[in-house]
Amino acid sequence: METAYREGSWAERERREIMPPHFRHNFIALLIDYFFFGVAYSFLNPNTVLPAFARTLTDSEPLVGMVSTIMAAGWLLPQLLAAAVIGRRPRKKPYLLRAIYIGRPTYFLLALVIWAGLPRYPGWMMVAFLAGIGLFNLLDGIASVAWFDLMGAAIPPTRRGRLVGAGQLFGGLAGIGVGGLVGVILSSPAFPYPTNYGLLFALAGLALVPSNIALTLLREPERGAPSAPAVSFNLGSQLQEVWSGWPDFRRLVFARWLIGLFGLALPFYILHATEVIGLPQAVVGWFVSAQMVGGIAASVGLGWLHERWGPRAAIWAGAAATLISPLLALLVHLSRSYWLAQTYPLVYFFYGVTNNTWMMGMFNYLLEIAPEDRRPLFVGLYNTLGGLLVPVSFLGGVLLRFTSYPFLFAVTALGVAGGFWISLRLRDTRSESRGR
Repeated sequence: METAYREGSWAERERREIMPPHFRHNFIALLIDYFFFGVAYSFLNPNTVLPAFARTLTDSEPLVGMVSTIMAAGWLLPQLLAAAVIGRRPRKKPYLLRAIYIGRPTYFLLALVIWAGLPRYPGWMMVAFLAGIGLFNLLDGIASVAWFDLMGAAIPPTRRGRLVGAGQLFGGLAGIGVGGLVGVILSSPAFPYPTNYGLLFALAGLALVPSNIALTLLREPERGAPSAPAVSFNLGSQLQEVWSGWPDFRRLVFARWLIGLFGLALPFYILHATEVIGLPQAVVGWFVSAQMVGGIAASVGLGWLHERWGPRAAIWAGAAATLISPLLALLVHLSRSYWLAQTYPLVYFFYGVTNNTWMMGMFNYLLEIAPEDRRPLFVGLYNTLGGLLVPVSFLGGVLLRFTSYPFLFAVTALGVAGGFWISLRLRDTRSESRGR
């Protein structure tokens, strides 16, 4: 009997699985949220649109790199503190709703100050811009601790891959159209600067409205008080406990740190393409669409890998795709070939694969190795440790200022390759599940 069970397929055991209460309702609500958040992300892509806007306000590469740095700091650094508060509460949804309803209207405020003419004063506009995206990501980071816990409670492991894959697929399809629209808005005389960027902020804010509604309608599963000790505010003690007890958590964090070095070059691909390679300004929209196409490919391919082999395989595929982006940009730069330059959108195509890997691969792997009663601790600690990557884009700007694009791309590729190598040592959680 035991042998027959071990030989049963993942799909067969999935059919025998008992779904949590309100599974279908919550699956649809989370899918709607995922889709519209992805649409908003496409309007204000942090790797194309936001650096391009920052470039209109400053000539400093480190300041352009600060866009990604502030976004990462806001999203990552408060999460352990949020886990300390949220993890002790039996209900997580109220914290999620407070964070999104305070933070997400920030995009409308930035649209208003742009339309009011603040870009005439680039320094002040830069301050307002960085403060706005910092506040948005700070509150979104707090919301994410509750979001991941709710998703982990409402959606069983066998269905998380299809939820994320479907959200990425539909969001990517919409993102292709959004990318074309972004290109039109930024290049059309009907939307002169800075009206064009104000419109993009407003459209992103509008896209988040259905997402807010879906999360409001989410039905949180009933849970008792957590059996594990409450998360303390002492990062050192929590790190020691998890770091020593879960080797795969250590490997996952190290892999994330090194693969995350792709952020060294990420804000500067758009500047390299337009200022060095000579591609037109409308390429911003092309790159957004290319990233969305890559996300669609990832949602199908990584979704299949996740369902068949688990999140570890998705991590490997995403890391390989991440490595291609800096190598291709380096090849385009060194060859100076017109025809090869036309392949530059592939840099963002493969980043689209990378971007979807974080959810499909690393976060799903984290949810599979984390004990259920300590899920907020694992999520908060994982993201807080990811805060070491906060200055990576700023450092990339400094590195670029004192070296060159080829050096920047080469260092990025070496870091990502190291992360790929570490990820190969992650334990296969699905093979253990098959053997139980």
